[in-house]
Amino acid sequence: MSSPRSNIFQRVTASVPLLVTVIVHIVLIGIAGYFVVSEQFIGKKNVMQASAATESVAQKQVEHRLQVARKAGGSSSSSPVSAARIFSNAENALQLPAMPELPSVGASSMSGMGFGKGIGAVGTGSGNYTGVGTVGGTGVGFVNMSFLGVTNQRVSKVVFIVDVGRDLLDIRKGGFEAFKIIREEIMKLVSRLPSTAEFNVVLYDRDAWREGSIVAFDAKLQPATVTNKQAFFEWLKPVNATSDSVGLPSVKGGRLSWKPKPLPNAGLDETLLTPAWARCLHFVFEMEPDAVYIIAGVSDNIWRKVSETELARRKRENDKFIAEMKRDGLDVEAVNAARSRALAKAQTELTAVNAKLKAAGKNPLIIKDPRRIFEADFQAELKRNGASIVLDTAGWTDKKGKLIWWTGYSNIDKVDYDEFILHISKLQRALLKNKAAINFFLFVGPTEKPQAAMDDLSKLTGRNGGKFELITTKRLQELAARDDAKK
Repeated sequence: MSSPRSNIFQRVTASVPLLVTVIVHIVLIGIAGYFVVSEQFIGKKNVMQASAATESVAQKQVEHRLQVARKAGGSSSSSPVSAARIFSNAENALQLPAMPELPSVGASSMSGMGFGKGIGAVGTGSGNYTGVGTVGGTGVGFVNMSFLGVTNQRVSKVVFIVDVGRDLLDIRKGGFEAFKIIREEIMKLVSRLPSTAEFNVVLYDRDAWREGSIVAFDAKLQPATVTNKQAFFEWLKPVNATSDSVGLPSVKGGRLSWKPKPLPNAGLDETLLTPAWARCLHFVFEMEPDAVYIIAGVSDNIWRKVSETELARRKRENDKFIAEMKRDGLDVEAVNAARSRALAKAQTELTAVNAKLKAAGKNPLIIKDPRRIFEADFQAELKRNGASIVLDTAGWTDKKGKLIWWTGYSNIDKVDYDEFILHISKLQRALLKNKAAINFFLFVGPTEKPQAAMDDLSKLTGRNGGKFELITTKRLQELAARDDAKK
């Protein structure tokens, strides 16, 4: 009788062929299943990988273009990553992110980027000083624009409002040499504008302003094309270039007849008597600029005509003053005539001094009012040039020997500047879709610090996205030298 262990062994060994057969079939089925799965699923994954590889190449191409743009003048600190293409087949997934903030690149220079139509259309540029040349794409070319050290970002439409009157040509402010720098800095900035930008320049003389008369390069913004730039240079070059013709008479053409657009619902205070530069600003707002640069020799106060009651009171006070003059043996008409003769005589003498200066190849001494001749710094300048002008006081002093400069009364009063700031804000809202940045440069002498004007204009520009700066001849020379050093 055999043992149980041997029976089990016999059965197992007897079924080995069957067992091997089963194992072989299982292995074959597994191999076949592997190939089927690979064909149906792994193969499709390879197609997806190929697509991803294509996207990576596109990404690398965009990155390459951006790095080239940075080397051409863009800031490495502001990589415009939104320029990369976005690949997706999801509905509403394709869109461009907001344009990044662009860096400032210094005085009278620009850097920029133009975004065009279509997904991923982006252009950068490069050029001398600027980081901007031509703007790629078909969209607007935005630039960071810096003028006399003040920068405005993402600008494509710029207008200058420039005082060309005698205030800016005064000796304490640098005379013709200072205005020459201003003129050249404006030309430099315009020369660097990309062709997609637009510009204009408005000129004024506060003492020669006529309501409805505008002196401008054009009635509207002009594209910054080569042709327009050249025409503008020819237009601006003669302005205050020589002493033979100063102020608005030195402008050749560009005089426009302008009537402001009716703004019945703007809530404007029509009783305000605003400065000439502010009325130019109204004209400029109708062009819808992004940034405005105002260069002035005087800020000017804001006035309003007084009431009839106040006017009558002032007349009574003036009549009282005239009566006192008569009691002192002075005739008002004789006093006024003597004063006029004295100032006319001083003006004639200054004309003779200026003739000698011009003959010696020097710039003449420009004044707005003959009274300027008798101020200390002007008298010192006359002395340096070997001249002397003495004021004739005969016939127009009071019994104490004091000069009688005024024998009348004013019909206007100074207005709080906050009212004027509100006036400008209302103009902005009425005429512009997007607020324009207002920058103001007040030209002063080296010792002048007009604190009231500084406070008022700082408030005005600050509330309108701009900046206020005092400018002296020395500061102009420093900025011009820094700009030239970049060439």
